[in-house]
Amino acid sequence: MEKRPRVNSLEAFDQEEGTCSLPLFLPTCYTQRMRDSSLTIFDFDGTLYPIDTYDSEQLLILLGARERGVFFTKRCKHFIAQDQKGVFNDSSFHHRYEKLVKRTNDTMFEEVAEVLLSHVGEKEKRALLKLSDICDLGILTCGTENLARAFLRKLGIEDSFSFIRGKKLVRDKEGISHLVVDIDGPEAKAERLTSLRKDYDTIIAIGDGPTDIPMLEAADYGIIVAWNKQNQQYPYATFPSLESAVLHTIHYLESSERA
Repeated sequence: MEKRPRVNSLEAFDQEEGTCSLPLFLPTCYTQRMRDSSLTIFDFDGTLYPIDTYDSEQLLILLGARERGVFFTKRCKHFIAQDQKGVFNDSSFHHRYEKLVKRTNDTMFEEVAEVLLSHVGEKEKRALLKLSDICDLGILTCGTENLARAFLRKLGIEDSFSFIRGKKLVRDKEGISHLVVDIDGPEAKAERLTSLRKDYDTIIAIGDGPTDIPMLEAADYGIIVAWNKQNQQYPYATFPSLESAVLHTIHYLESSERA
């Protein structure tokens, strides 16, 4: 498939659903060729689900504080309040986060995933599965891999994603979790995307805000999921839901294949 030039606006593609003149399916030879040469990368927090008060890591911190006493709980809430104000840089956040979640476990990851799934359902699942039929899927996140994986598993689409890269909580023999950081900031997401170019002709990136901009800039086509919020305006195709963003991605890939 001929590599498409980068497109970051809706000039060539209609955002409104139902306006695509393409057929609802492509022959198997087309879909296999697209899958072999195309990749869609998602951010996790705020992209695959909408953030409602707390993101996945903040929810994990609060769950871990349940049995640690009043003082520890206050410490966790203060950390979350500071995080929501953007006080921490990446390294200071990682250092404090590791200390607060060192006693978390797989059950807590699953509990967080259940909360996140209250905002995501069958429509998003069907759209993602349809997209996985025509291209590889992956996650590059500044968040926690364990939480992203639990989310995908609960949604029933874990096997549809080729990789998840972020930071990972790994437990030692004493059951204490230690933080292993792969993606340490927004620029690292862009660098990891660029490293995948040897394997794909077309890379699409889908995010939700400022920390995704380097990744979107590095992609052939960048998309923002706004989740019906009045977000800052970005020079990228912007959609009100994950479902609409994914369906547009399918349209874009099918159009590219037929061009």
